[in-house]
Amino acid sequence: MGLQRTALGGAPPLAAYGAAWLLTFACVLVVQLARVSEFSAMPFVILLTLGVGASAWASRFPLSEGARLVYGFLDGALALICLTGQSFLNSIFGIGLDASIENYLSLSFLWYLCLRSALMVTMNALVFQSVPALALFGLIATYMLAAQILWLFALMLLGVLFLMLASHRLEWGRARASLETGYALRTVFASGALAGLLAFLATPILALTIGRAISTVVVGMPLRGNFRTTPSETPPELQAGVGAVSLSEMEVLRVRIEGNAQPNYLRMESYNIYTGRGWNRGRVFYEEMLPLGQGKFVPQRVPDAPETQQVTATVTLSTGWHRILYSPGYPLEVEAPVRQLQYMRWVGAVSSYRPLGAGERYTVRAYLPPDDPRILRQLPPSALRFPFQVPTRSGARSDSSGRRTPLQELADRLTRNQPTQYDKVMALVRYIEQNTAYNLNVEAYPTDVDVAEYFLFEAKQGYCVEFATALAVLCLYADIPARVASGFILQERDPETGEFIVREKHRHLWTEVYFEGVGWVAFDATRNAPVIEGGANDALTGEATEQARRQWLQRALDVLIGAVVLAMLYLLVAPRVGWRAGAATPRAQRLYGQLLFALRLLGLEPPATGQTPRAYLEAAAVRLNQQGSRAADALRTLTPALVAYLYAPPEQSAAQEPELTRQIARIRRQILQELGVRRLTLQLLTLGWQRVYGGQKI
Repeated sequence: MGLQRTALGGAPPLAAYGAAWLLTFACVLVVQLARVSEFSAMPFVILLTLGVGASAWASRFPLSEGARLVYGFLDGALALICLTGQSFLNSIFGIGLDASIENYLSLSFLWYLCLRSALMVTMNALVFQSVPALALFGLIATYMLAAQILWLFALMLLGVLFLMLASHRLEWGRARASLETGYALRTVFASGALAGLLAFLATPILALTIGRAISTVVVGMPLRGNFRTTPSETPPELQAGVGAVSLSEMEVLRVRIEGNAQPNYLRMESYNIYTGRGWNRGRVFYEEMLPLGQGKFVPQRVPDAPETQQVTATVTLSTGWHRILYSPGYPLEVEAPVRQLQYMRWVGAVSSYRPLGAGERYTVRAYLPPDDPRILRQLPPSALRFPFQVPTRSGARSDSSGRRTPLQELADRLTRNQPTQYDKVMALVRYIEQNTAYNLNVEAYPTDVDVAEYFLFEAKQGYCVEFATALAVLCLYADIPARVASGFILQERDPETGEFIVREKHRHLWTEVYFEGVGWVAFDATRNAPVIEGGANDALTGEATEQARRQWLQRALDVLIGAVVLAMLYLLVAPRVGWRAGAATPRAQRLYGQLLFALRLLGLEPPATGQTPRAYLEAAAVRLNQQGSRAADALRTLTPALVAYLYAPPEQSAAQEPELTRQIARIRRQILQELGVRRLTLQLLTLGWQRVYGGQKI
């Protein structure tokens, strides 16, 4: 029989709407899992369910060309509204807006998917639901490359494949299932490869044109990327005083610490040039690290490090792509799954040519400078020389009239009577702790002020960036070499493994001060600072709740993946097996089928075309007797009663059914005992293979 296609104008089946609902609901959960701030998924689920129901109802009515045009116009208008009017949509349901282009766009995609669900009145419009879902998952992958990225993409691809297969199979019918399934698979994979190639070629062009225009003009947020700007527009590499931040529970990596020293931080890199609005790295020297063997490297100049100040960290990445390798101190030896590593001199960081991704692991043996006051008080003042001391920006030590700035006055007053460099630094730390407060919800500082000065004398509120900046700048004014370092603070342990769990919310900035003969020692002015309500303490109290929520989301996504996989298996296998939806099978036929399946396990052939049940069962009894099976006598006894039961009227067969059921069950038990586990398993596999691929019927 040739391929028979149903009418193109027919209504999409309800199964296809169920597939679209499933895929869109997965998008809701994924956005909620990847989003920085928590939001309720209930409004999106309600809109999605109502929209899919409305589409399924409207699809049952014939559509004119004018109606199709209206639906298409509304679809495009919804896309524009979700992109430009997201703040209005968020305000209706009390959803906060994250200050990042990635989160803004992912939420726009989600609004669009849920709102356009009411416009899926044709099969083409329904299948198109997979296109924004595909884009949404790709966008999330760019800023949330977690260890779960494999099942995120598996869910996306399986969902899209499921929708395309379902629509194709339901549109063309089941006349030639093998051709239909193969055609659909080839179409999906070929179009996926072509779309990937086009995306690879078009992404740089779109980012420099449409992407930048949308992010700056329409959305009003900067698109992250390395775009060229004029020197006057170039912001500092590390900006301070930019306003409130949100804490994310997303896990970034896990760290196992070994050794005598116990680090408080996992270091990334440092910045040593203060601009008034933030920090720049200044001149950075890259040196190739010397390979010791397969995957082992050391810097070209390894510092002398006492055994008591060495620490080894084994880092397992959970999220993202990382070019800079985090270290608990200053690297002495690195073991990583790469061919080349670079050491960034004066920054104290290790970078890799190939970024390491989620699931990869590396080990760093590092030197951790001592922070013991007894040691640091015995050291002489550090010399002011490059690169340890980089002066503050030109003219910062005095104003236009030549008078010293408030920062200079404060630094001199606090350090004047301190005997050692360590005591001077601690005097500055104590002043910051006692006169400022830690607040994650602080407002952005004015753009025309010095961040450190405004933080200490005006705002007196900030978070780690402002604290570290103020301490480093005061140290520089006191002629103490200082800089700021970025990385993670180690404060959450896994009680089962003992590893440190590092999340996005653990990102931190602290101050490093140089001591002669020791190196850069970490100081943190946020440790004893008071916390304003709504800051870090509130975030920590909700940690357990947030973790439980994310675990629930991951389990829900795993269940969805399983559901989609089962649906895929059904679509691929059911046409070959010949499953059909029809009238319910009578009880008599089911009992007869159970007996036939048990006989097939012993190697008997199925009934021939036109062979009556009596003739088949008598021949089967003879065959079993030849094989020496104990089931032969039971089958001879059962045959007359079973034949009479098959042809008896319903009122008589109901009385015979219990006894026949017991006899058939007894025969099946005898057959299973004769087969054993090994032969039974082989027979089941053989019968399954023959049914799917051999064209035989049980």
